[in-house]
Amino acid sequence: MSGVSMHLYWWHLGIVLFNVIALYPSTVLAQITPDATLPNNSQVTLSNKTFNITGGSTVASNLLHSFKDFSILYGNGAIFNNAVNIQNIIVRVTGNSISNIDGLIKTNGGANLFLMNPNGIIFGKNAQLEIGGSFLATSANSIKFGDGFEFSAVNTESKSLLTITAPVGLQFGTNPGAIVVQGNGYNLSTQQAIFSPLMRGSSTNGLQVSPGNTLALVGGNIDLLGATLYSEQGQIELGSVNNGQVNLTSTPQGFALNYQGVKNFGDIHLSQQALVDASGGGTINVQGNNVSLADGSSIFIQNQESQKGGSINVNTVSSLKLSGISPSSKFNGGLSSETTGSGSSSNLTVSTKQLEINNGAAIVTRSFGSGHAGNINVNASSSLDLIGFTPSNPYLSSVIASGAFNSGNAGDISVLTNQITALNGGNIGTATLGQGNAGNIIVNSKSIVLIGQSSTYIPSSISVASFGAGDAGQLTINTSSLVVRDGGEVNSSTLATGSAGDVTVNARDYVEVSGTYPKSTPSSVASSASIRDKLFQQTYKLPPIPSGFSGNVTVNTSILNIKDGGLVTVNNQGLGRGGTLRVNANSIKIDSRGAFSSATASSSGGNVELNVKDLLQMRSGSSITTEANGNNSIGGNITIDAGVIGIFENSQINANSINFQGGKVLINTGAIFGSPDSQITARGSTPQLNGTVQINTPLVNSSKGLVQLTIRFVDASRQISNACTPGNSKFNDTFTVTGRGGLPPHPYEPSRVMTTDSAWVRFPVKREETNVKINLSSLITAYPTIIEASGWIADTRGNIELVEKATQTHIILHPLSCSELK
Repeated sequence: MSGVSMHLYWWHLGIVLFNVIALYPSTVLAQITPDATLPNNSQVTLSNKTFNITGGSTVASNLLHSFKDFSILYGNGAIFNNAVNIQNIIVRVTGNSISNIDGLIKTNGGANLFLMNPNGIIFGKNAQLEIGGSFLATSANSIKFGDGFEFSAVNTESKSLLTITAPVGLQFGTNPGAIVVQGNGYNLSTQQAIFSPLMRGSSTNGLQVSPGNTLALVGGNIDLLGATLYSEQGQIELGSVNNGQVNLTSTPQGFALNYQGVKNFGDIHLSQQALVDASGGGTINVQGNNVSLADGSSIFIQNQESQKGGSINVNTVSSLKLSGISPSSKFNGGLSSETTGSGSSSNLTVSTKQLEINNGAAIVTRSFGSGHAGNINVNASSSLDLIGFTPSNPYLSSVIASGAFNSGNAGDISVLTNQITALNGGNIGTATLGQGNAGNIIVNSKSIVLIGQSSTYIPSSISVASFGAGDAGQLTINTSSLVVRDGGEVNSSTLATGSAGDVTVNARDYVEVSGTYPKSTPSSVASSASIRDKLFQQTYKLPPIPSGFSGNVTVNTSILNIKDGGLVTVNNQGLGRGGTLRVNANSIKIDSRGAFSSATASSSGGNVELNVKDLLQMRSGSSITTEANGNNSIGGNITIDAGVIGIFENSQINANSINFQGGKVLINTGAIFGSPDSQITARGSTPQLNGTVQINTPLVNSSKGLVQLTIRFVDASRQISNACTPGNSKFNDTFTVTGRGGLPPHPYEPSRVMTTDSAWVRFPVKREETNVKINLSSLITAYPTIIEASGWIADTRGNIELVEKATQTHIILHPLSCSELK
């Protein structure tokens, strides 16, 4: 290195060191300095890099210390030599410097330690705690006591200490300092992704309190940068407060925090594989404005014994964002709890405005023992987004899920939000891979959109499933609108001996099921028992053929659209019974290979029941089928009650059995229309085993045949004057000749419509039609005669315009100008 280069090197190094000192002067130039503001002041002596702290003011079971500066550099330590009868050691920092703790803090006995510095606190990668009780670090201005006394780091004027009781609150100013904890990331691992519990590594690093106590960080913004926080069987509190008072309540585990007096919250961020761990049935509470967990960071509780599970509670004013998976790519980051013993795992509760889970993160509870997995409750007042997967392991999708892998049950999931969007494999689901049952799912959301699949064909879905002996749960969706596109799913399924659950969709406005994912499955609302490929069966230890029952599917909505290969189905490819598909709707449109289906391989076919108030329309190869494929399996029944039915363009209604007797088709409708290439069948394996087709159209009398419509017009030239239009217009006028059915809506707007007794029916082009026929005999193959309708019009595209009741005279005319009537 040349002399000039050496000179520049040292010059730049000097600038860097100067900036570090300027930003954090307390971390370099000062460590622990008493401030002489107490009746009995703190005393500090240094010996072998250890600061021995004595003195302080003792009141009852509280020991008060006050320092101008309080920092512990790497390799150093601080020991509070308190008497064994002290319950609370309360430390305030009155200077203007941030506290930097990168060494050891130790107390005697089981005393709790409160460390308060309004400027903020930084815990370095080497910070450690040896505390017999709880530890609370805060950037509050003062700590309040039950008798009204306030131990303030801002106002240090001496007050009487004779009546001090236990701490009851933390009072924050308008701009409290941040609390930062640094670390090297968690030491979690697992033997097998998804199927194995997490293994917790050494917990010697990071901030840790003794079992059964509270570890609390309550300040301005909270940043955990690769940090690890531990409280075995205890409680961890993370609270970000910008102003107000946080109340403290003594509990067997230390302290419970209450934020009712806080109006302004700060942000909490976990990154670089940070970990918050209260395993052993502990509790974790997080409170802030925006909370994020990035880079696979995790809030986690594992229960290995018989204790009752605790809880993980995350409350945010604005948002909660979870992102990423572990560095090993074997498990999701996010919020999780699990049990490997007889005790249940912790419940997970989230309350926020916006919840976003992406890049493989998760909210998940699991059971690997006889204890049950915890329940999951999500309240996201604005939106819930579940987006995709991580490229390093596309099998780990972004999920809200609960799973059972042994004899314990999975937990239930409840979601309340305004809008749910799941893309590229995002999922809300419960599943069992053991003897325990999967949990139930209840979703209440104004809008739900499920689109696409992951690169490994995991659908964006809301689902309950059985991969073992346990049964799948019940799935209930309450919404205004449900959209399932491009391979998305609402699904209850079994692939083993357990049974699939029921699926109930209550959608006030509409349901759309459309499209397929390339080289994969169609979009669907389904309950099924399915056979998967051998590799999948080996991975999940599945039997070759499932024996569980399919569940029922019920859809209640105003408008149901199924198109572009979309599917609403109950299906059993195994040995079990098929379910029943029920739909109650004002209108149903099935288009472009869309389908209702109920199929079984071994048992009797499932049934399809459609109750349609107005119109059931089928076009472009769409179908309604119940099919039985097994030996001696009777085809399922199809029952349709609809105002009007139109079946066109090679569409089918089939209740067939491949190897035995066909099912029954019962249709009750005001009118039914179809094209010659469409069919209604109930075929059996032989003509003798055909089922039955019965169509009831009470408004049509087929014995009278088709009605001959008149073509005789009124001679308008003799009925009206040359000036047709009301007013004094000098322009050429027009007058519309109409048949029976009412008046135009406005005297200046002659009608281009033809009316019936109940509604206006619009026609796209001017034309005259008198006799119209449709050969309905082609609609049914070798079954009882269909009653023909007598009042309808077919345009050039084959669309049907219906008249509610047949009339003796039915004239359709175009508007005529006055000049044409002369």
